[in-house]
Parts: sequence; C-alpha cells; structure tokens
Amino acid sequence: MIRSIKNTLALVNRTPPEVISLIPDYLEGGERDKTLIKVTHVCQRWRRIFVSRPSLWTRLDCKHVEKTKVYIERSQISPLEIHLDGSGIPHFLEKALRLAVSHIGRLDTLSVSSWRPLVTPALLPALVKHFSRPVPLLKRLKIDLTRDPSPALPGTLFSGDLSSLRELHLTAALVPLSWSGLENLTIFTLSGVLDRYTILAHLLDFFVAAPRLCDIELHNSAPAHSNAPPGRIVSLRNLKKLGIIGCFTNSILLDHLSIPSGATVTLVFNFSGPISPIPPRIPHALDNLHNLSHITAVNFCFGRKRRAIQLNGPSGELYVRGKWIREGARHHLGTNRLLRFINRFDASRCRRLQITQYGCRLDPSAPIAACAIYQLLLPMGDLHTLTLTESNQLPFILTLNPDKNSDKIVLCPELEEITVYFGHSRYLLHIEELLDMAEARALRGVRLSVITIVCVDALTPPRGVSKLRKHVSRVECKFNNVLPAWDHLPERSWLQSDSLVDRWR
Repeated sequence: MIRSIKNTLALVNRTPPEVISLIPDYLEGGERDKTLIKVTHVCQRWRRIFVSRPSLWTRLDCKHVEKTKVYIERSQISPLEIHLDGSGIPHFLEKALRLAVSHIGRLDTLSVSSWRPLVTPALLPALVKHFSRPVPLLKRLKIDLTRDPSPALPGTLFSGDLSSLRELHLTAALVPLSWSGLENLTIFTLSGVLDRYTILAHLLDFFVAAPRLCDIELHNSAPAHSNAPPGRIVSLRNLKKLGIIGCFTNSILLDHLSIPSGATVTLVFNFSGPISPIPPRIPHALDNLHNLSHITAVNFCFGRKRRAIQLNGPSGELYVRGKWIREGARHHLGTNRLLRFINRFDASRCRRLQITQYGCRLDPSAPIAACAIYQLLLPMGDLHTLTLTESNQLPFILTLNPDKNSDKIVLCPELEEITVYFGHSRYLLHIEELLDMAEARALRGVRLSVITIVCVDALTPPRGVSKLRKHVSRVECKFNNVLPAWDHLPERSWLQSDSLVDRWR
C-alpha cells in the first residue's frame, strides 16, 4: 500500500490518463508489439490505461494463438488490421487466423506478403479459404504474391464486393474483373506483373469500375500490347497522379486515357540491352497531354547515369526519366535527344529553366551541344529565371551571348535572373563567359537584374566577380555546403542507389 501511494504521488502519474494513453502512438513500427507489451508492465495504472484503449490492440499478425485472442478481446469493437507476413519464422498459424477471421465484419486493413516459400505455405489458397466472404468495412488491401505461382486473384475473394475499399496495392497479382463495388477506390498500385499478363482491355475496364481513382502507379506492369479498340478513351476525371515505371517505352496505356487538367504524370523508362545504332523510341502518346500544351517551367538534368526532363504546365506536370542509349562512341547524342524532346511542347511561355549537369564532371566526354541549347532557348521569349547547377564550364552561356551565337540575336530578351551553383574549389568557374554575355546584352539594352553565384564546398569566391557589377544591377556571391535539391525529385525507390543520389538527397 505504501509503495502504491508513493507511486501515485510520482510526477509522471500526475499526468492525465488521456495524455499517457498517447505514448504508444510514438513507438517504433517494427518493434511496436514488443514495446506495447513492455509499457503495460510499468505499473498498474499504466496497464489499466493502455488495456482500456481498444485502438492499441487492433493489429493482428496471427503468429500466436493466445496473443491473437487477447488482442481481439482488448480491441472490443474497433476496426481490425490483419498483417500476414511470410518473411520470418514462425509464420502465421491457421488456428490464430481462424480466430481473426471470425471477426472479419470489422476488418479495416488486410496486408498479405509472401517471400520465403520454403518456410511458409502458399498464401493464395489461404486467402481463398478464409476470406471468401463479405468485408463491408475493408478500406486498405495489400497483397504480395511474389512467390506464388499464379498472378491472378480469384473472383470469389471477399465475395467480389469491396464497396468500402479506398486503397488497393497488388504485387505479382492481377485484380479480377468480377470484383464489383469499387466506386470508392482512390489509390491503386500494381507492381511486378509481367507485361504478357497485363491485358490493356482489362485494365481499362478496371479504371471504368473505379471512377474515383486519383492516384495510380504501375511498376513494371504496364501493358506492352494493345487489344483495345483504337478509339476507346477512358476518362479519369479525378486523377491527380499517374506513374508508369518500366524497362521499355511502352506508353500504350496513355493512348486510351484522358488525363484531366491538373494531373501529374511521371514516366520512368530505363532502356536495357547492348548499345545499338538504332535510337530508342520516345513515347508518342505524350502528345495526348493537352494540359501541357503551354509549359511555364522546364527542369532537366543530364549526365552519365541519368537524363531526365520535368515540364510544368499551367495545370499539370510531366516527369520523364530514363537511360537514353548512347549511339556508339557519340556520347552526347542522348543528351541532344533529350533536349529535342521539349520541342514536342510549346515553350514560348516558359518563365523558369533549370539545367543540372548530373555527374558530368566524372564523365567529361559527354558534353552538351551548343546547337541543342540554342534550339532549346530560341522559343523561350518569356524566360525570366535561369538556374545552372554543377555547370562549371558553362559551355551553353555562349548561346546567350549575341556576339557568339550564329544569328546575332538576343535569346531570351526577358531574362533577368541567373543563378549558378558550382562545387569544389578545384573546379573553376569561368567568369569570363558570364562577363561576355552580360556585357553584350547590356550593350543591346537587355541588362540583367541579378546574378547569384553560389560556391558549394569552395573556400573562396571565383576571381573576377567584381567585374560583373559593371553590367549587372546586382551580383551576389554566397557560400553553401550542399547543392539544391532537384525540383520534384522522385521517390527513393525510383532512383538508383549510388553515392551521387545519396549526396543529392
């Protein structure tokens, strides 16, 4: 009794129980179950508080019968989450799973993954056996059948009715056409399905059955052949984000989709195979993106490991990345091809341009051609801001110099701001090129307002900066330890795991 009184007077136990009950919300996800049990053993008061909170006991892994029974009792009537993970030992137990399935009426989340077939049973038969019944409250469904032999899910699963489903994530599994009640589905991810299994007509039918889809991602699962009528167009009225990641430029799906204004389209194509004299085919279906008929910002990078373009329109975005195959020893042709890609869109209203030489200092044999930059800048009559990152040699600044370009004209007459990032003191910035450009433009009455030079990992500013002030209204020189992030950098899983990517992030 004395120990209990002393414990009651402790400072931590003067905290309201409503606040203490929130502690498990900040536990680490991987060890959440073990830590949750530990906090119930601190004292009787903590145990009463945590046991009486049903939402803490809703995550079931079905690996222990007694644990599953206790969790179900403590969860009371709260929505349940069932996570069947076949990546470790022991795997889920049939008896424990039957206990959880008896409360399937309040199932909110179901996650199934299979990775080690030698120690775990096939998950597809288990799904058919225990989940061929209605799940009226199921909102999130994730199924990974990477190690199972069949890529198709049976139509009897969940009795074919998923009226409350909001998120659907499938890996190495195809959604059956017999499923109905997908009117509330908003997020759909399909991964790891071979292109010969992905049927375009079936995928379009699925999009029609889920009219509220706003986020779609296809990872190596885009159809490679079209079996749909050429004139069939499916309108995704609520689409906000579409991502297609694959090994080839099969953008056949875009030929049959109506992309609404304001959506973001991401295309990541990694060309594989030996070097070929035949240039890779750029997806022709990008012409369907009518919301990008006038682009306002262009952001592209090039280098030995990555070439990418990001276009921003008045009501949408397009991001394209891939390993553009080199044609023999002519390393620069891939870069020129990437630059010419912008000619598919109207760049006359472009206000911002960012150029990043990604890793080019490690591969000096891949220069950017001045003629390609000239063709890029020629239609940009409204360009206001130019940002150059890792552009130490500035070979394309000469195209902005009327005395150096072939037509002797002022490209981008509205240009006012230039920002240059250069790294490491051993890489010198050629101020003379900036100075020649600024002087020639000042003589023609198009004086620059601001030039900002950011020295990354450099101890001293480049020489000759003071000379720029004669022809530029304001010159700034700054020091920074890191390079700026590339605008709208894609997710980590879409990038290569190399030191350059780590440094950029």
